[in-house]
Amino acid sequence: MTALRIDRATADMTTDLSDSVERLLAEWRRERPDIDPSPVGVQGRIMRLAAHLLRQTDSWLGPLGLSWEAFSVIVTLRRSGKPYEMRPTDLLAESLLTSGAITNRIDKVEALGLIERRPDPSDRRGALIRLTPAGKRVADRAIADHFAGVDGVLTVLAPAERRQLATLLAKLLVAVEEAPKPARRAELRSGRLTARADEGAAVDQAAKRGPQRSRGAGRGDAGRRHVAVGPDGQEHVPARR
Repeated sequence: MTALRIDRATADMTTDLSDSVERLLAEWRRERPDIDPSPVGVQGRIMRLAAHLLRQTDSWLGPLGLSWEAFSVIVTLRRSGKPYEMRPTDLLAESLLTSGAITNRIDKVEALGLIERRPDPSDRRGALIRLTPAGKRVADRAIADHFAGVDGVLTVLAPAERRQLATLLAKLLVAVEEAPKPARRAELRSGRLTARADEGAAVDQAAKRGPQRSRGAGRGDAGRRHVAVGPDGQEHVPARR
């Protein structure tokens, strides 16, 4: 990856800017001078910019009758190339959508007539999602409007600053995407161990109790009521039918 050089003027300029996150950091410096809040400055700005940008997309996607999710589905299919079709799981992985119920999202876009389901020849139970001719037309217009809209938001940055920002964000994104996720794995492992422990305890208890048995169920006892010993160790007399 190309090394970056940030000039002194740019570094000094960042200290002069006062956005909503900088005010947040100033309050933490006052309240907790023993902790360096600067990492949250990066995180907070990324999160707030993402939220602002997502809201702004409504101004150019709304007139086309598209939500962000519908837009993400059709442009992902469009950039995949002919025949503009993907499996649902691949569609989710390649789009800018967050994880969630992909089936519901596909249903909504299909209702707009922009995509269609087709049988997957390699999986009889699966389906392929294909862009319809109408979906391709809308996707071509939407992506042009989207590129222009985002370009308008970024006019505050000079071309060199855009390249610098994109490179820094790419460096951070690669590191985050390639990093192991021990917390999530530990969570899953802990859940599996807990489930196994619960199952083991249940088996042990069942073994100690032994099989359920009934009294008075032998030959010649057809007319007698049976007394069953349940899992709680108590005798239960079933009601007559």
